Amino acid sequence: MEVGKTAERRDVVTLGTGKDRAAEVGTTIKTKIERGDRYSAPEVYNLEISICEVLRGEGALEHLGKKGVSTLVLKAEFELVLVRVRFGFFSKGRGFGHQREPYKITEDCFAAVSPDGITEYEIPTMKRQPQPALINTPFVPGDVREGWVAFQIPEGEERAFLIFKRDYTENAYGFWGPVWFQLFPGR
Repeated sequence: MEVGKTAERRDVVTLGTGKDRAAEVGTTIKTKIERGDRYSAPEVYNLEISICEVLRGEGALEHLGKKGVSTLVLKAEFELVLVRVRFGFFSKGRGFGHQREPYKITEDCFAAVSPDGITEYEIPTMKRQPQPALINTPFVPGDVREGWVAFQIPEGEERAFLIFKRDYTENAYGFWGPVWFQLFPGR
Protein backbone atom coordinates (compact mmCIF):
# COMPACT_ATOMS: atom_id res chain seq x y z
CA MET A 1 0.00 0.00 0.00
CA GLU A 2 1.34 3.46 -0.84
CA VAL A 3 2.30 5.81 1.95
CA GLY A 4 -0.51 8.25 2.59
CA LYS A 5 -3.31 5.86 1.62
CA THR A 6 -5.50 4.64 4.45
CA ALA A 7 -6.58 1.08 4.93
CA GLU A 8 -9.92 -0.05 3.58
CA ARG A 9 -12.85 1.08 5.71
CA ARG A 10 -13.45 -2.35 7.25
CA ASP A 11 -9.93 -2.28 8.74
CA VAL A 12 -9.75 1.37 9.80
CA VAL A 13 -11.38 0.77 13.17
CA THR A 14 -9.23 -2.19 14.23
CA LEU A 15 -6.01 -1.84 12.22
CA GLY A 16 -3.15 -0.89 14.53
CA THR A 17 -5.00 -1.76 17.74
CA GLY A 18 -2.85 -4.76 18.66
CA LYS A 19 0.14 -6.82 17.63
CA ASP A 20 -2.08 -9.22 15.67
CA ARG A 21 -3.57 -6.20 13.83
CA ALA A 22 -0.35 -4.19 13.40
CA ALA A 23 -0.30 -1.84 10.41
CA GLU A 24 2.20 -2.54 7.64
CA VAL A 25 4.83 -0.11 6.44
CA GLY A 26 3.11 2.47 4.23
CA THR A 27 -0.32 2.19 5.86
CA THR A 28 -1.72 5.36 7.43
CA ILE A 29 -3.48 4.91 10.76
CA LYS A 30 -6.02 7.57 11.74
CA THR A 31 -6.41 7.78 15.49
CA LYS A 32 -6.87 10.26 18.36
CA ILE A 33 -5.03 11.47 21.45
CA GLU A 34 -6.09 13.44 24.49
CA ARG A 35 -4.31 16.45 25.88
CA GLY A 36 -4.97 18.29 29.07
CA ASP A 37 -4.64 17.76 32.78
CA ARG A 38 -6.77 16.41 35.57
CA TYR A 39 -8.13 19.87 36.37
CA SER A 40 -9.71 20.56 32.99
CA ALA A 41 -11.73 18.75 30.37
CA PRO A 42 -9.44 16.87 27.98
CA GLU A 43 -8.92 18.00 24.40
CA VAL A 44 -9.13 15.32 21.73
CA TYR A 45 -6.90 15.68 18.65
CA ASN A 46 -6.86 13.66 15.45
CA LEU A 47 -3.62 11.99 14.36
CA GLU A 48 -2.46 10.32 11.17
CA ILE A 49 0.61 8.13 11.56
CA SER A 50 2.43 6.01 9.01
CA ILE A 51 5.81 4.34 8.75
CA CYS A 52 7.35 5.44 5.46
CA GLU A 53 10.68 3.60 5.57
CA VAL A 54 12.68 1.26 7.81
CA LEU A 55 16.48 0.95 7.65
CA ARG A 56 18.39 -1.55 9.76
CA GLY A 57 21.93 -2.71 10.42
CA GLU A 58 24.50 -1.56 7.85
CA GLY A 59 21.91 0.44 5.87
CA ALA A 60 20.94 2.37 9.00
CA LEU A 61 24.58 2.98 9.97
CA GLU A 62 25.35 4.18 6.44
CA HIS A 63 22.41 6.60 6.62
CA LEU A 64 23.67 7.95 9.95
CA GLY A 65 27.16 8.38 8.50
CA LYS A 66 25.73 10.54 5.70
CA LYS A 67 23.98 12.72 8.27
CA GLY A 68 27.07 13.24 10.42
CA VAL A 69 25.82 11.43 13.53
CA SER A 70 28.81 9.70 15.08
CA THR A 71 28.02 9.31 18.77
CA LEU A 72 25.97 6.11 18.57
CA VAL A 73 26.21 3.51 21.36
CA LEU A 74 24.34 0.21 20.93
CA LYS A 75 23.95 -2.64 23.40
CA ALA A 76 25.96 -5.78 22.64
CA GLU A 77 24.23 -8.08 20.12
CA PHE A 78 21.77 -5.34 19.12
CA GLU A 79 21.52 -3.54 15.79
CA LEU A 80 20.39 -0.07 14.79
CA VAL A 81 16.95 0.45 13.24
CA LEU A 82 15.98 3.82 11.79
CA VAL A 83 12.30 4.49 11.11
CA ARG A 84 11.04 7.37 8.98
CA VAL A 85 7.60 8.29 10.30
CA ARG A 86 4.99 10.61 8.81
CA PHE A 87 3.04 12.22 11.65
CA GLY A 88 0.02 14.47 11.26
CA PHE A 89 -1.54 16.44 14.12
CA PHE A 90 -4.97 17.94 13.42
CA SER A 91 -7.63 20.11 14.99
CA LYS A 92 -9.38 18.75 17.97
CA GLY A 93 -12.19 16.29 17.56
CA ARG A 94 -13.74 17.22 20.89
CA GLY A 95 -12.99 19.68 23.71
CA PHE A 96 -13.14 23.33 24.70
CA GLY A 97 -10.17 24.74 22.79
CA HIS A 98 -8.07 25.76 25.80
CA GLN A 99 -5.00 23.62 25.00
CA ARG A 100 -2.61 26.12 23.40
CA GLU A 101 0.88 24.61 23.72
CA PRO A 102 2.30 22.81 20.67
CA TYR A 103 2.36 19.03 20.87
CA LYS A 104 5.83 17.45 21.06
CA ILE A 105 6.66 13.85 20.35
CA THR A 106 9.00 12.87 23.16
CA GLU A 107 11.59 10.10 23.11
CA ASP A 108 9.22 7.76 24.94
CA CYS A 109 6.22 8.23 22.58
CA PHE A 110 7.53 5.56 20.18
CA ALA A 111 9.07 2.21 21.17
CA ALA A 112 10.36 -0.87 19.38
CA VAL A 113 8.91 -3.95 21.06
CA SER A 114 9.53 -7.69 21.00
CA PRO A 115 7.44 -10.11 18.91
CA ASP A 116 5.43 -11.08 22.01
CA GLY A 117 4.61 -7.39 22.57
CA ILE A 118 5.95 -7.40 26.13
CA THR A 119 9.56 -6.19 26.01
CA GLU A 120 10.29 -2.61 24.99
CA TYR A 121 13.82 -2.31 23.64
CA GLU A 122 15.95 0.56 24.92
CA ILE A 123 16.54 3.55 22.67
CA PRO A 124 20.19 3.71 21.56
CA THR A 125 22.40 6.34 23.10
CA MET A 126 23.21 9.08 20.60
CA LYS A 127 23.98 12.77 20.81
CA ARG A 128 21.11 13.67 18.49
CA GLN A 129 18.46 11.85 16.50
CA PRO A 130 18.92 11.47 12.73
CA GLN A 131 17.75 14.45 10.70
CA PRO A 132 15.14 15.49 10.03
CA ALA A 133 14.21 14.44 13.54
CA LEU A 134 10.69 13.72 14.71
CA ILE A 135 11.57 13.66 18.42
CA ASN A 136 11.09 17.04 20.16
CA THR A 137 9.63 18.64 17.03
CA PRO A 138 6.66 20.89 17.95
CA PHE A 139 3.34 20.30 16.17
CA VAL A 140 0.42 22.71 15.98
CA PRO A 141 -2.94 21.62 14.55
CA GLY A 142 -2.60 21.09 10.82
CA ASP A 143 1.10 20.12 10.85
CA VAL A 144 2.20 17.02 8.95
CA ARG A 145 5.89 16.14 9.07
CA GLU A 146 8.20 13.27 8.32
CA GLY A 147 11.19 12.52 10.48
CA TRP A 148 13.53 9.78 11.63
CA VAL A 149 13.47 7.96 14.96
CA ALA A 150 16.29 5.60 16.05
CA PHE A 151 15.80 2.28 17.85
CA GLN A 152 17.84 -0.82 18.64
CA ILE A 153 16.61 -4.38 18.42
CA PRO A 154 18.32 -7.76 18.85
CA GLU A 155 20.43 -8.68 15.81
CA GLY A 156 18.46 -10.72 13.30
CA GLU A 157 15.07 -10.02 14.89
CA GLU A 158 12.51 -10.21 12.07
CA ARG A 159 9.21 -9.78 13.91
CA ALA A 160 9.65 -6.68 16.08
CA PHE A 161 6.93 -4.04 16.26
CA LEU A 162 6.85 -0.29 16.62
CA ILE A 163 4.25 1.22 18.93
CA PHE A 164 3.08 4.78 19.38
CA LYS A 165 2.03 5.34 23.00
CA ARG A 166 -0.83 7.80 23.32
CA ASP A 167 -0.74 10.42 26.07
CA TYR A 168 -3.61 8.93 28.06
CA THR A 169 -4.62 5.29 28.13
CA GLU A 170 -7.69 5.63 30.33
CA ASN A 171 -9.84 8.67 29.82
CA ALA A 172 -13.32 10.12 29.76
CA TYR A 173 -13.90 8.95 26.20
CA GLY A 174 -12.73 5.36 26.48
CA PHE A 175 -9.61 3.23 26.68
CA TRP A 176 -6.95 4.01 24.08
CA GLY A 177 -3.97 1.70 24.00
CA PRO A 178 -0.88 2.05 21.83
CA VAL A 179 -0.98 2.08 18.03
CA TRP A 180 0.88 -0.92 16.56
CA PHE A 181 3.00 -1.09 13.40
CA GLN A 182 5.01 -3.92 11.83
CA LEU A 183 8.64 -2.91 11.50
CA PHE A 184 9.44 -5.41 8.76
CA PRO A 185 7.20 -6.27 5.79
CA GLY A 186 5.30 -9.54 5.75
CA ARG A 187 5.92 -10.45 9.39
